[in-house]
Amino acid sequence: MPKMNILSVPLSVGLLLLAGCSDGEATKDAEKTVKTAEEKTGEAANKAGELAGNAEDKANEAAQMIKEKTPVLVENMKNTYQEGEQKLKENTLQKGDKATITKDAYLAYTPEAYEELYQLIEINDLKGIQNIEQNDQVTEISKSNEVEVLEREIRRTKVKVINTGKEGYLPTNMLSPIK
Repeated sequence: MPKMNILSVPLSVGLLLLAGCSDGEATKDAEKTVKTAEEKTGEAANKAGELAGNAEDKANEAAQMIKEKTPVLVENMKNTYQEGEQKLKENTLQKGDKATITKDAYLAYTPEAYEELYQLIEINDLKGIQNIEQNDQVTEISKSNEVEVLEREIRRTKVKVINTGKEGYLPTNMLSPIK
């Protein structure tokens, strides 16, 4: 809006001169227009200052609210984290735990055989899987067999099959804890 008033000053002066007013009248009208423009500019500046002050007040209120809520949020997160950690520990197999195999699978005797087995599975190489089975690197194991956890990793777990004594690696997600 202030730009419009500032632009109106030269236009007003030009119009007054063209309309044939005397120099004195034109000067008075021009001064009046300039004064009006200055007043409008001042009002606009005051309004902008008020808005800026209101924005600062709102920002301060928001900061105060965050300061008040942060300890509560942190405590909620801490409690949730501890609860989750406890549930994870209760449901996660640890060394010495007993588990049941949930699906028929291959028990890989070494970490290398485990990796090779799953590479072959990814590319669906049934002939390759038969070869590593014939080379005694893996053996079939039936679901419902009970095992004891010897080592636990994220993707795989080293187990000992209770009824045969065989040790090897299975996918961790194929084991269900026995409570």
